[in-house]
Amino acid sequence: MDHGNTAADSKMDYAGLVSRADLRYEHTVKRSEGGLPLGNGRMGSLLWTSPSAIKFQINRVDVFANDCSTNSFNERHSDYAYACGFVDIDFVDYGEDVFHDGGIKQHLSLFDGTALVSGDGVQAEAFASANQDVFAVRVQDDREDPQVINIKLKMLRPAEVVSKNHSAVSRLSMRGGMIVLTQEFREGSYYCSSAVAIGISGRESKARMNDELGGRAPVGSFRESKVIGQPNETEMRLCVKPGQGIFDVFIGSASSFDENEDIAAAAANIVEQAAAAGFDLLLQEHKSWWNQFWEKSYIRLSSEDGTAEFVELHYTYYLYLMASSSRGGQFPPNFGGMLLSPRGDLRHWGAMHWWNNMSLYYNAVLPSGHHELFHPYFSMYSSMYESCAEAARQQWGSQGIFIPEVVTFDGMEKLPEDIAAEMRDLYLVRKPWDQMSDRFRDFAFSKRPHESRWNWKYHEKYVDGKLVYVERGFGSFGFTTHMFASQVGIACHFWMYYEYTKDEAWLRERAYPIMKGVAEFFRHFPNLKKDEDGRYHIYQTTSDEKYYGGKNTMDSMAGMHTIFPIVLKASEILEADEDIRPVWQELYDNLAPLPRSDHPDAVLRTPENEPAVWVGALGPVLDNKSNVDLKPGRFGSLCSLETAYDNPEMFETTMATIRYQEAMLDHDWSRAASEMSSTARVHAHMGLAEPFKQAVLAQLECVNAEREYCYFADTGRVKFFENRLTVREGVNCMSVQRLGNAASALQAALCQSGPPGPGKASVICVFPACPADWNAEISLWCHGGFNVTSAIRSGSIPFVKINSTLGGSCRIRNPWGETEVSLRKADGKNRALKGSLLEFDTQKGEDIELIPFSS
Repeated sequence: MDHGNTAADSKMDYAGLVSRADLRYEHTVKRSEGGLPLGNGRMGSLLWTSPSAIKFQINRVDVFANDCSTNSFNERHSDYAYACGFVDIDFVDYGEDVFHDGGIKQHLSLFDGTALVSGDGVQAEAFASANQDVFAVRVQDDREDPQVINIKLKMLRPAEVVSKNHSAVSRLSMRGGMIVLTQEFREGSYYCSSAVAIGISGRESKARMNDELGGRAPVGSFRESKVIGQPNETEMRLCVKPGQGIFDVFIGSASSFDENEDIAAAAANIVEQAAAAGFDLLLQEHKSWWNQFWEKSYIRLSSEDGTAEFVELHYTYYLYLMASSSRGGQFPPNFGGMLLSPRGDLRHWGAMHWWNNMSLYYNAVLPSGHHELFHPYFSMYSSMYESCAEAARQQWGSQGIFIPEVVTFDGMEKLPEDIAAEMRDLYLVRKPWDQMSDRFRDFAFSKRPHESRWNWKYHEKYVDGKLVYVERGFGSFGFTTHMFASQVGIACHFWMYYEYTKDEAWLRERAYPIMKGVAEFFRHFPNLKKDEDGRYHIYQTTSDEKYYGGKNTMDSMAGMHTIFPIVLKASEILEADEDIRPVWQELYDNLAPLPRSDHPDAVLRTPENEPAVWVGALGPVLDNKSNVDLKPGRFGSLCSLETAYDNPEMFETTMATIRYQEAMLDHDWSRAASEMSSTARVHAHMGLAEPFKQAVLAQLECVNAEREYCYFADTGRVKFFENRLTVREGVNCMSVQRLGNAASALQAALCQSGPPGPGKASVICVFPACPADWNAEISLWCHGGFNVTSAIRSGSIPFVKINSTLGGSCRIRNPWGETEVSLRKADGKNRALKGSLLEFDTQKGEDIELIPFSS
């Protein structure tokens, strides 16, 4: 893969820096969730041990048991995806255990992307090949009395499972000395399959399965049914001849939505190619990829109290996990589990994508320079465009596209027209909820309750053998049914990709259709109305899973105040939609302001003698929620330090909201540091160094786990595992949300490049919220393709180096206040710059250094 140009400091010891975040255990993990993470962006696994074995669960981003049309999973948490099979490399039969506390060493090398596990007389080195969908494992057996080593391939469930209209059939087979496990999922016209194949080189082995024919031929192949009467064996083995020395294991995987593809052959072919190349060559290519990956950017921190190093290692680890989970495929990883779930393919919150959760993984990607990590995310949302356009029309009577907060990988189901018509009346609150037809209720009954469209369904239980739902009690309003800012957040990510790359083809072909679609959804939304005050107001929406039925909810208003200026800017750049542009401009110019506490109908009112703060909505709201809202500080470039120069009122209201919340927290920001909290990010955006430090440390340390984790008791009351992952969301729902949050906050504290408001010109600002007792060295990426390298030591910034990879105008806030600055170029053409805002033109590939004249 091409990592692109980089201007990162060639003197940086990348191996030394990255290795500071390595995982090193001299004990076994008591829970599989604490294992060592490996992945190549498409397939992955934790690696953990039992007393006798090294264990994997092979996961892929493109394996889904069902699609958006399913009628078979109307109980929450019951839909499943991603997992392909379990693999054990079992070293012991009758003999002594090889992995135990005091006798085991485990090391995950982030710089090389490899894991090494050593036990009593045995050792295994493993990696998920950067270039092929295969795990390579080099096994070394130095025991005086070597035993048969059994490589076991195991199903996730019985060979035949039928759930209403859905079926899942798993099969084990032998192919050319390899063992293979396939899965096939079917429901109606939907089909998805996966395969795992395992082969070895360097040692003799025999494949064994304990069915009637020993696995050498399919048992029951005469049966016409694809399900009934499948073999009941769920495990197959490669039995490796005993002996000292090394041999290599290759575990390949593949998936397909085409039932005519021989997926077993595809997985076996991957293994054959890997074995032909050999472990050493694969490892060399793999290490080369990872070593180059780390040279794209860096953050190096130090402090006397060790807090800076603590935050740094979590940042480095975040990048490793993202590179292991999100590249090269057509789909992003699920936020809950990523490619690391170790307990099968069922998880709390199901298999759909929840944008507010998933976005926390991606907010820090672009400043790192690793644009490729965003591609699976973009691919999924682009591919569902047509279904989202249909949903806008059917569900809301609007135009453009509607991307809900919780959505299946392939978008949304096309509804029968009578169901769609009634849905519009119910969801737009034109028809009383208690007049819902039996036809609509029966149709909704079969749908997944987590899906945004049907999220008014609450808990379900069986009564006399019949599944019965309890509704949330607010009519059509569920946690995510009427949330509209999620799609703006998606559009913003498309736009930000352009801001960093200035790729006009990308803007035209990929970003602009999404941006325009979302803008058109709001423009045509039936409950967006121009009132007598001449302002556009939006009715009957929600904000962040509350404020049901509110007017001008922060969610929708922040979304509209973001999407219209950026779509206007994009249309001007592309010279597109000149006829629509004045209509968008008129709507934006007359859009009601974000909800504040000085409005007579605000859900939270502040006294007249106190500054106004941002609030969640104008009331009344059905759920009687009442609180401040800091969304303008974290969403859509609405407010940051630069906003103070361009829109002082917006800036001051955001600061007043921060002060209000601080008083509520008794000046202890750690109390606001939940896994999903954006508090540290808001502080960094607003230049608040010490609150940022307090919040980010508390977030990484999970100080509020007992109070805010979902299913805390069910997951064993663990704040975080040895591998720094959490199960905040529940069983099997491995998460790095807090790492993504902390990474984005850290980047903003050390180098910002956003505009003062959506669609405006960006400004670079270095070290705007670096804690006073931290020293830092950075190389990060900014809007316009500028790579910024700088340092701060004891509060002093000695230089700022800028590599202009694309050319163009650069705007940077003077790091030394009003001090005159010397701009130095490689060609010796130096000049002086004055003022708080420094502006200068650059050439493509040009290196520039800024230093204060006082130095």
